[in-house]
Amino acid sequence: MNFLATKSISYLIIVPLFILASKNSNDFIQHLSFWISIPLGVVILDLSGYIFHRISHEIEFFWRFHEIHHLDEILDVSTSLRVHFLEALFHAILNSLFIYAFGISQESIAIHALLSFLFATYHHSRFKIPVSIEEKLSLLFTTPGFHEPHHDIDIKNNQSNYAFIFPLWDHIFSTYHKYTFKKEWVFGLSYSNDVDAIKSLVKPLSKDAGK
Repeated sequence: MNFLATKSISYLIIVPLFILASKNSNDFIQHLSFWISIPLGVVILDLSGYIFHRISHEIEFFWRFHEIHHLDEILDVSTSLRVHFLEALFHAILNSLFIYAFGISQESIAIHALLSFLFATYHHSRFKIPVSIEEKLSLLFTTPGFHEPHHDIDIKNNQSNYAFIFPLWDHIFSTYHKYTFKKEWVFGLSYSNDVDAIKSLVKPLSKDAGK
């Protein structure tokens, strides 16, 4: 249900919003060469994603919506689809501000959207590779093992490893969990059981949201 609602919002509101922001921006980075402006735009949008993700944990209003994602007690590919449609809209508004401020091109936006989808699918999956290899890989890109602490049942643990694509942000802003790859994690939230698809749409608006 959330997936369908989010996709509807994407096509009806978010995509037009991104196009509008890009067309009316100041072309700050678009005047650079293609091979610089495109990856730079992707990196900037990933930073925007890190900021929004962290805000979604640290500010109660936004946590009410992001909580739905963390209620999943079985971490797998389907978890990446559990995004409340209003959370997706709030995230898009912040991204639009970054697009407008930095002059991010529509090509960068499209590539970032594709990479975000692929990495969200991957780092929520149960795909396993040797830890010694994954730990090194996670210095460059998010991996399942890197993301696992973020879904731990203890809310103190899940306020870490926020990165979508580039783990660099967690290292820069000191939100990398020191026990990443060093222990087993239990998924979900300690204070609440999971909810069904219908309730996940309305729970953020209820009195017990975020509790």
